[in-house]
Amino acid sequence: MLKLLTQKNIKENWEKYKPYIEKAFTSSEGSSLITSSNITNIYKTIYGRLMNPFNEDIHLWTEDEEIYLLLTEIQECEFTGRKTIILSSSTRMKDVDEETRSKWYYDSYMVISKFARERKCVGMYCYSELDYFAEMARKTKKWSNVITRYQFYFPL
Repeated sequence: MLKLLTQKNIKENWEKYKPYIEKAFTSSEGSSLITSSNITNIYKTIYGRLMNPFNEDIHLWTEDEEIYLLLTEIQECEFTGRKTIILSSSTRMKDVDEETRSKWYYDSYMVISKFARERKCVGMYCYSELDYFAEMARKTKKWSNVITRYQFYFPL
């Protein structure tokens, strides 16, 4: 079951987690365009926000077996005041079979959506270039009410 990591756990294991966060941010086509400038600062900033005791808007998750690592962030729209939780980085730390991946997807949705509702979020955004997540979104439409949209990034 997915669990929110404590600051103590993150501090003790940051060197283990950091490469997986980096892998998740840079593993798809073109993603280096988004992260290429000051890449060291990106992870320094993430770590700093995770360690800030006054910042409750960024979160690092894993489960007991440490198969997956997930980074989330709560954002509030400056126009509407509505909050959403953003799944900004997710990666596997170990290879797993199809059944384990499907179970993780369902369990993660249940845990994170509950966490987000408790913080008055009205929705969840998941960013990924992986076809697997688009396929899982279609499969879960009946119980997740997912709305599929496409996001395009044009580097300038």
